[in-house]
Amino acid sequence: MSVIKDVIVEEYNRLNALVELYDQKISSFPKGSLSVKNRNGHPYYYRAFRDHGKVRFIYLGKPDSEESKDFIKKLERRQKYEVKRKKSMENLKEVKVLLRVAK
Repeated sequence: MSVIKDVIVEEYNRLNALVELYDQKISSFPKGSLSVKNRNGHPYYYRAFRDHGKVRFIYLGKPDSEESKDFIKKLERRQKYEVKRKKSMENLKEVKVLLRVAK
């Protein structure tokens, strides 16, 4: 194999490993999103997610509660990993095209 093809294969393997790592990190965080509902003029936070085709809401508390702050931090971290995973998947598509051309 040529040196360039070796580099492309190495990058392909690296990106696959990254995607697997990001998948593991994403699955370690709670699924769902933040939902804000106003009751009597006061905001309350809920975690919204799908469970067997139904939307579920879990009460987190007021915006300044520890549980809601903790969920927001976890949500932001999960979203960062999702962005990184998406970029890695785009790069992986490009590398796959290069591998097909290099054959």
